[in-house]
Amino acid sequence: MTTRLEVKKGSNLPKVKAENLSVVLDALRKLQPISRSDLAEATGLTAATITHLVDELNELKILIETRSDSKQVGRRPTLLTLNPERGQIVGVEISRSTLHVVRTDFCGRVLDRLNVPHDPNLGLDYTLALLYENITSMIDSRLELLGIGIGVPGPVNSREGIVLGPPNFGGWRNVHLAQMVSEKFGVPCWLDDDAKTAALGERWFGSGKNGTGTLLYVSFRAGVGAGLIVKDHIFRGAHELAGEIGHTTIHVDGPLCECGNRGCVETLVSVPAIMLEAARLGLKCKNARELEALAQEGSQTAKNIKERTYQYIAATVVNAINHYDPDMIVLGGTLVRAWPDFIECVTEKVRGRSFGFLSKDVNIVRALLGSDASAVGAAALVVEQIFQEPQAQLQR
Repeated sequence: MTTRLEVKKGSNLPKVKAENLSVVLDALRKLQPISRSDLAEATGLTAATITHLVDELNELKILIETRSDSKQVGRRPTLLTLNPERGQIVGVEISRSTLHVVRTDFCGRVLDRLNVPHDPNLGLDYTLALLYENITSMIDSRLELLGIGIGVPGPVNSREGIVLGPPNFGGWRNVHLAQMVSEKFGVPCWLDDDAKTAALGERWFGSGKNGTGTLLYVSFRAGVGAGLIVKDHIFRGAHELAGEIGHTTIHVDGPLCECGNRGCVETLVSVPAIMLEAARLGLKCKNARELEALAQEGSQTAKNIKERTYQYIAATVVNAINHYDPDMIVLGGTLVRAWPDFIECVTEKVRGRSFGFLSKDVNIVRALLGSDASAVGAAALVVEQIFQEPQAQLQR
């Protein structure tokens, strides 16, 4: 059997134009406010090309032009910025316990949010009704709805918008969720794994928004998930399994995981696993914040649980560094928010275990978007698609 090798494809003029529009939008997002001349220098495009592209974007109502307030002699340059009022975007995170919905402007600023209880075990119809109801209540009827993004537990087929079959998620199998939502609201819908959307949110609008290198986001909550951002875009891998840190082994004789493996990260440092260990050792606490309070009150058992957890997390992060060599590691989730010393303790242990020359370069930071991360990242999926094809997406 002959294997057909992929070859690079050339670009025809319409595609070149779309690519240049995307380049300009990306530069504006990162450098705004910016003059036409500085935009030409930053993108490597000619002044004439920039003028033509800016005219195109003005027709799409994506830009705002204002005079610089600079005191320099001569004519003040016109500065370009993205128009935050171009339209509204709805981002949704569907988790095993809640439905979190945000409404953002075109620049990712959260305008409204809501959080309601959700139990996927009540069935797909229940979840869809809850989803439709809360998206509807979030939409401002006075504004154009540009699209809807969804973050959901994986595995997913992001290209087709299909939820393939998340563990402990009410038996969902091959649910064409993006198509269902798109048909319901009459706008495009994109979805991805919730940890990956959180990673995209932190890159575009959170801790990593001023960075340019590879970003690894790791979330510690009911499960342990991760997303890898390369050149500002989600890196998914051949089967969309890139970043499945929660199911890497850090204890070969550890607890049995629902994936069939033993000693997965998720069986040792997820919030449910930590609370099971606390109960086994006789502590009376319902969540990670209560465990933190016991540690603050002097409970040695609570302190030991935290120390053990940090050791496993540090080992996990070191493995990720050795695999991905990221420029930045962003840690988020309910556990990070519950334990104030999380970043400091994990960073210290990681530096003690990493390659010597990496120790001083390990950049581990706290997620900035908090509980909004996955939903805001889902909204970023929509902005990303508009940036890639602004005319196709905004001239529907």
